[in-house]
Amino acid sequence: MTDRLFSLRLVQAVFYENDRHWNFPFNLYPFHTLYLVEDGDGFVRTGNTLIELKAGEACLIPAFTLFSCWCDSHIKKTYVEFFLDSPSGLNVFFEQGKILTQPIPPRQLAYMKALKPGGSLKESMRFEGELLCILSLFISGDSPKPAPGLARLRPLLTEIHANLGCDLQVSGLARKHGYSPSSLSHAFKRVFQCTPKQYAQQLLVNVIKHEFLHTDKTIAQIAAEYRFCDAYYLSNFFKRHMGVSPQVYRQTIRGGNNGTRMVP
Repeated sequence: MTDRLFSLRLVQAVFYENDRHWNFPFNLYPFHTLYLVEDGDGFVRTGNTLIELKAGEACLIPAFTLFSCWCDSHIKKTYVEFFLDSPSGLNVFFEQGKILTQPIPPRQLAYMKALKPGGSLKESMRFEGELLCILSLFISGDSPKPAPGLARLRPLLTEIHANLGCDLQVSGLARKHGYSPSSLSHAFKRVFQCTPKQYAQQLLVNVIKHEFLHTDKTIAQIAAEYRFCDAYYLSNFFKRHMGVSPQVYRQTIRGGNNGTRMVP
């Protein structure tokens, strides 16, 4: 019996269309994001790299990548969020340290849009099969060489996500992984253009934002899950970073034009 080299876990797959309101300056997620672009004039930026979202292309944003996204007038795409785990712990896409794009056949784009993962077992299996075919386009025959600085940071990033919460002490994790506060700060600024604290807080904001968008958990439940004292402290934290309260965010962002969700 052959051991599996990977395990695919689908978070969600959603068809999405919007105008210039699709404008999100800070995004950071623990899962991979795949955009299957049909039309529009959208862009994704990470660090100093600007990626144009072209019709007929797939754009893969690796997990733990800090990015911004927007469009000048409109965007039309299917976005897929997923985990791709391996027994070795190798994060194939993250190791490459950049956002990737690949052209995809029109037939495959239409097929992915037509399938409904989470419906019947047959459709879910077909969707995951097509998704794996698209993801394989981003993988070369050789094992990926980690981008400079990422290999040593990867275990620390995994632990940050595993312990994510308002009381997370990055300095304690740094010592555990052999970093001094100053060396860790330099390492993060080289790779992510931000400090470890900013990285952890932005990850927490976006994970909580994802909870508000895609679950029906109450503010109190989310506050308890991420170790805030209570819903009041979570609301203040969220408003400080997002500019609006969790209630307003959930009400106004969950349903956009024509019933679409205004999400990255």
